[in-house]
Amino acid sequence: MSGEKNRDNLPYQSYSITNENGFVPQDEKFENGGTMRDADKRMYYIVSPRSFAYNPARINVGSIGYQNTSKNVIVSSLYEVFKTTDDVDDRFLWHWFKSDNFKKLILQLQEGGVRLYFYYDKLCMGSIALPSFAEQQQIGAYLDKLDHLITLHQRKLFE
Repeated sequence: MSGEKNRDNLPYQSYSITNENGFVPQDEKFENGGTMRDADKRMYYIVSPRSFAYNPARINVGSIGYQNTSKNVIVSSLYEVFKTTDDVDDRFLWHWFKSDNFKKLILQLQEGGVRLYFYYDKLCMGSIALPSFAEQQQIGAYLDKLDHLITLHQRKLFE
C-alpha cells in the first residue's frame, strides 16, 4: 500500500477513477466538480505518480487506474492505492489487470454480501508469473501498440 491520508488537507486536485479512462479529475467527471469539491479532504488518499488505485466495490467492472501525472493527486478513502516494486513493470501489470486471469482472481477472492469487495489484501493473495524486467517492458510496450492499433481501427469503423 502506498496511499497516505491527506492529514494536512493539502489542496491537491481530486480525482475519481472510471472504468473507461482510469484517473479522471473530479471537475471533469462531475458537474461543478461534484459535491465534495469544497469538502474537507483530510481522509482522502494522496496518490503519488506511478501509483495504481482502484475501487474495491467496482474492480470487477474495470474501475482501476494508473496515476501517470507528474504531481500528487488525491482520491476518496474508499479506493485502494498501491505502488509496485522495482522488479515489476507497471505497463506489463496494467495489461494483466485488464486480462481474464485477473477477472478470475477477483471472482475467486472477492468478499461480501449484496455488494462484493476486492480489497488490497485479496489482491496480494493473487500470483502472476513475471518474466524478466526487460521482457515485461517488451510485452507491455507490444500490448500498448496493439491497444493503439485496435483503437485506430475502431475509430475508422465509426467515422
